[in-house]
Amino acid sequence: MRLFKLPALLGLLLCLALPAWAAAPKLQYRLQGLDGALADNAGIYLDQLPDIPPEKADLHFEDLETALRNALKPLGYYQPKIRFGELDGDSLPISVDPGEPVRYRHLDIQLEGDAKSDELFLELLKNLPFKAGAVLRHDQYESAKGRLQSLALQRGYFDARFTANKVEVHLEDNAADLSLHFDSGKRYRFGAIRFDSDREVDHLLDALFTIKEGEPFKASAVSELSRNLSSTKYFRSVEVLPLVDQAGPDLAIPMLVKLRAKANNQVELGLGASSDEGPRASVSWTKPFLNEHGHSFTTALKVSGPRQEATFEYRIPRRDPLNQFYTLQGGLQRLNLQDTQSTKYTVAAHRWDKRSQDWSRDLFVRVEKEDYRQADQHDQSFLVIPGVSYSRTRFKGAPEVSWGDSRAITLEVSDQAIGSDARFVRLWGRTKWLRTLGKDGRVIARAEQGAVWVKDVDQLPPSLRFFTGGDQTVRGFDYKSIAPRNSDGELVGAKYSTALSLEYDHRIAEKWRLATFVDTGTAANSYQGGFREWKVGTGFGVRWMTPIGPIRLDLAFGVSETHVPWRLHFTMGPEF
Repeated sequence: MRLFKLPALLGLLLCLALPAWAAAPKLQYRLQGLDGALADNAGIYLDQLPDIPPEKADLHFEDLETALRNALKPLGYYQPKIRFGELDGDSLPISVDPGEPVRYRHLDIQLEGDAKSDELFLELLKNLPFKAGAVLRHDQYESAKGRLQSLALQRGYFDARFTANKVEVHLEDNAADLSLHFDSGKRYRFGAIRFDSDREVDHLLDALFTIKEGEPFKASAVSELSRNLSSTKYFRSVEVLPLVDQAGPDLAIPMLVKLRAKANNQVELGLGASSDEGPRASVSWTKPFLNEHGHSFTTALKVSGPRQEATFEYRIPRRDPLNQFYTLQGGLQRLNLQDTQSTKYTVAAHRWDKRSQDWSRDLFVRVEKEDYRQADQHDQSFLVIPGVSYSRTRFKGAPEVSWGDSRAITLEVSDQAIGSDARFVRLWGRTKWLRTLGKDGRVIARAEQGAVWVKDVDQLPPSLRFFTGGDQTVRGFDYKSIAPRNSDGELVGAKYSTALSLEYDHRIAEKWRLATFVDTGTAANSYQGGFREWKVGTGFGVRWMTPIGPIRLDLAFGVSETHVPWRLHFTMGPEF
């Protein structure tokens, strides 16, 4: 057995422990003469080469030159001049003159088949990046072929093929001749529709079927149908399958709609938290499919420190179960917040319609009885409230929104003539707007306005008075802490409220953003005092983007106050 002396053994261990940065150096490249896409592509090709020891750089000049030529060729530069400079340590200067590009000379683009009269194909051909004198780009050529094939599949040209697709390059003339002939063949049609469902749906879903037998095939119509059926919330799985291989000589594609209903009973548990209401929990029980007419029932219990409520909803579809339905709602809510203690019982009937341009309309009549103490007022009210609400939400990107806006407005009225204790007209509206600014920035603006026309605010229960402040209105102030007060300093609520917010957030890592904001608002019985009564909060925060939406943590300061209060705001959930 051979024994190692201690110094030798230590040397061996030291060698094994050397970090990766102590490995042998590799050749670095310093490109000259290229910019833009040419430089980017050259860098990609060079990075794909095996590591080259600097002392052996001259043995790999041919490999380097081949890589650079292959990098420039797809961009139309076939005859570059490449020179290697003197090695400077680990860095090798490479001078590249790309030369004259190859340009299109003759273009022969033809479209045959039924697609000759298809407006989308004609529009695609008009926008292809091929013009006489334009630089040959192989990536654009392959992309154009892919777009033609993709559009053919989307539009039902399942026999489409290229009868000619080639680019002939003439280096002596720096010219290219393009031949691109696309024969779409005949367009297939929607055939008979049959169901494979584990529930009897009768004619419940008829209004959702945007595809009709005999109409030209469109993949977008198939996707829309699948999306609409899933959105009804009746089914745990939805498949809309065009059986192309079963199409007959008439090119009619049989359509199979496979539906698997949700369980008869669904229970959902929820946990959340916000600085407005603290920790909160919820549980709901849903029967999504009570009968073949699509009736459904949901009851829920929500609990937080200041608020506890139990609700139910019975939904009855009309002609369109996704966009038109009636609901009967009711519930009990207990509230103990700031200077408000309230117990409210509610029953309401709603008629809901999704209108054009994504607007939704809700016509309702609500009956509510409320026993309450607001500051030093102990009272109860009985109100019959008819009203209408309009709303619309649009956004792109999820869970991290890159563009979006939302609008909501509600009008409510009440009068003694219909059995109410008070006469009033109440209007409330809210809008939110999000746009991307630059590569990593976002601007978020928010506005909220409320007004109630009533003889005296004391005639209204607390749920119909206005308070503001908190996570969603004016940060830096407690939840619903901004409102007129009585002589004892207790909140009594207001006839009017306004809240405005402007925020900017910026990405600092893949899932993290920093934000800064300013909020302002007021709740008052008159605006005659001008802006002197308005509260202003400002601060900064952090956003962690998660699959369920951002988790937001804000540190806000009430800078409008003499003794500046501060508050930590925490919210989580979708932005729209």
